Amino acid sequence: MDQHINHAFEWIPPHLQPWVLIFLLLIALISFALRAWPKLSLLLKAEKDNRIDQPVKRIFTTLRIAFAQTKLLQEPKSGWMHALIFWGFLILLLRAGEFFIIGLFPHIDSHFSATAPFIRPYLWIKDGAVFMVTLGVLYALYRRLIIKPDRLTLSGEGLLILSLILIIMVSDVLFDSAFLALHPDLEGSGPLSALLLPLVNLLEKEWIGHLHSLSYWSHVCAILFFLTLLPRSKHFHILTSIPNVFFSNLDPGSSLHRINFENEETFGVTNIGSFTWKQMLDLHTCTQCGRCDRVCPALATGKPLSPQQLTVDLRDHLNGPSDTALLGGVIADETLWACTTCGACEAACPVMIEYVDKVIDLRRGLVLSEDRYPKEFEPAFKSLETQSNPWGFPKNSRSDWATKDLDVPIWDKANPTEYLYFVGCNGSFDTRGKKISIAVVEALKQAGVSFSILGNDEGCTGDPARRAGNEYLFDLLAHKNVETFQQKGIQKVITHCPHCLNSLKNEYPEFGAHLEVIHHSEILETLIAEGKISPGEKTEDKVVVHDSCYLGRHNGVYDAPRKVLSAKAEKVHEVEQSKEKGTCCGAGGARFLLEENTGTRMSHHRLDELMVTNPDTIAVSCPYCVLMLEDAVKAKGLNVQVKDIGEMIKAR
Repeated sequence: MDQHINHAFEWIPPHLQPWVLIFLLLIALISFALRAWPKLSLLLKAEKDNRIDQPVKRIFTTLRIAFAQTKLLQEPKSGWMHALIFWGFLILLLRAGEFFIIGLFPHIDSHFSATAPFIRPYLWIKDGAVFMVTLGVLYALYRRLIIKPDRLTLSGEGLLILSLILIIMVSDVLFDSAFLALHPDLEGSGPLSALLLPLVNLLEKEWIGHLHSLSYWSHVCAILFFLTLLPRSKHFHILTSIPNVFFSNLDPGSSLHRINFENEETFGVTNIGSFTWKQMLDLHTCTQCGRCDRVCPALATGKPLSPQQLTVDLRDHLNGPSDTALLGGVIADETLWACTTCGACEAACPVMIEYVDKVIDLRRGLVLSEDRYPKEFEPAFKSLETQSNPWGFPKNSRSDWATKDLDVPIWDKANPTEYLYFVGCNGSFDTRGKKISIAVVEALKQAGVSFSILGNDEGCTGDPARRAGNEYLFDLLAHKNVETFQQKGIQKVITHCPHCLNSLKNEYPEFGAHLEVIHHSEILETLIAEGKISPGEKTEDKVVVHDSCYLGRHNGVYDAPRKVLSAKAEKVHEVEQSKEKGTCCGAGGARFLLEENTGTRMSHHRLDELMVTNPDTIAVSCPYCVLMLEDAVKAKGLNVQVKDIGEMIKAR
C-alpha cells in the first residue's frame, strides 16, 4: 500500500479502511436523502410552470449571475466574500473527489506520488482556492460576530457551517504538510503546505503520522457532516441557487399567468400546495441575506411586510404543514396588502427569487376564493366593471379631454394612423393626469407623428384589478380591450403610463394581443434625436430623476427618460436610490386605491430621498408617481415642482 495511504489510515486496520469510509458515506447519503426527498417530492407534485424556454439565454444568465456572481458583487464587501467562497469551492470539488478516491481505493497513488506535469500547477491552484475560501470565511465570521449588520441574524447554524468550512480548509493544508514532513525526499508542493512544513517538522515523526491521519478523517467527516446539514437548513440554497437562477423569469414584467376559470376549482393560492414548482424552489433557495428587506419601501416605512420573513414563513409552512391556515394564519392579510409590487426585492435578490407573483397569487386567493379584501376596493371593483375606470367616472366621458379643445383624432379602421395613443384612466379622467396627456399630444403633433386615440372605446387595461387580486375582473377587461384591438387592426401603441405599458406589452399576449408597445419617453427620445421636436432653451433648474418601478425594474427602461431630460436640462441629478435601486412612490400594486394608515407614507419617504439633491424639479415618467409625489410635496410644504418628462419638453 502507498505510504501516503498508510499514514492517512494508520488508526484503522488496512483491510477495514475502505469499509469504514463506505459506512460513513452511506450514513451521510441516507441522511441527506431522507431530508431532501420530501422537498423534491413536493416540487414534483406541484403546479406546472414552463421554465425551459430560451435555453441559450438561460445558460448565459446562469453564467453571469450564478457563476460570475454579478448581483452579489453589486455590494463589494459581502459580494467578494461570497464570491471567494463560491469560486474556491468550485475549484476544490476536484480535491474533495481525490480524498474519497484515495480512501475507497487505497492502492491508487496520491497526487504527490504522480509525475504528471500538471501536478504542480494543480497544487498551486488548489492552495489558491483554499486561501480564497479561508479569507471569505474569516471575513464572514468577522461580519457576523463583530460588524453585525442589521439585515443579518446571528445563528448557531450559520456559525456551524462556517466552522465546518474552516475545518475542511485547514485539514486540507495540514494533510499535505504532514505528508511532506513524512516524505522529505519528495519535490513539489503547494505554497500553503510548504509554508506550514517547518511547524509540522517540529513534531515527532509518530505525531506527524497522527496529524496526517487526523487531517484526513477530519476533512472527510466535515464534508459528510456538511452534506447532512444542507437539506435541513437554509444552506440548502447551496444546491438550489444555480437551478433557481437557470429557471428564473427572463421576460419583462412579473411571471403572472391567466387563471382558467372554466377548469379550475379554486382560484389563486389558498394552500401552500397550490404554488408552482418554481415558486417552491424559490422558497428553498432563500439565503436569508436580508437584501430584499433593505430595499423594500413597505418595510422601510413601518408596514407589516418583510419580503424575507414572508419567504421564510412560506418555506417553513411548506416543509412542515400544520393546521394553521395559510391566509390569515401563516401570512396575515395586512402583509399582502402592504406590497406595492415594485419589484425592488427581486432586483436585489442575488439568487433571482420572485416575490411579486407569490403576493399576487395569495391576493387572488383572498379575493376570489375567500372574498376578503380591503373595503376601499369595493367601489373600485364596481367602477372598473361598469365604467372601465377605478373612480366611477362615466365611460362615455373618457375622450372629453381630447375632443373638445385639442381636436385629437379618433381611431378610424378605414383610415388608420401609424400609432394608437393609449391614454389610460389617469390621463383620461384625473385633472392632473389630463395635463400630462395634453403635453404628450402636443409633442406628438409638433413632431408630425401619425397617431389617434380610441376615445370612448378605450377601457382600463385591468392593471389595478390584477394587482389587487381580482383576476376575474382583469380577465374581463383584458378580453374587451383585446377584442377592440383586433377588430380595429391596431398594432403599434404609445402610452405614457408604465402600468398600461406593462399590461399591454407583457400580459396581453396571453390573451391574443401581440402589440408593439412603447413608452412616451422612448418615442420622445427618438423624435428629439431626429430633430422633430425642439425642447427649446435648456433650463438651469436643478432636475432630479425619479424612476417608475413599472417602467424601470419591470420593463428595463432607464435611459430614455434621462436622454429626454438631458435635451432640456443643463444637468440631470441622480440620487443613490435610482434606476434598479429606485424606491417606489407607493402607488403600485393597486395601493393608490388604499389608505395608508400604518407607519410613514411611502411617498413621503421617497420624497425625502429625492430632496437630498435640493432640486427645483422632480422629473417623473409615470402619472401615478406624479400624483403621489405632488401630494407629498404639498403635505410637507416644500417648494419643488413635480413634472412628467412630457410636460418638461412641452412646446412653448
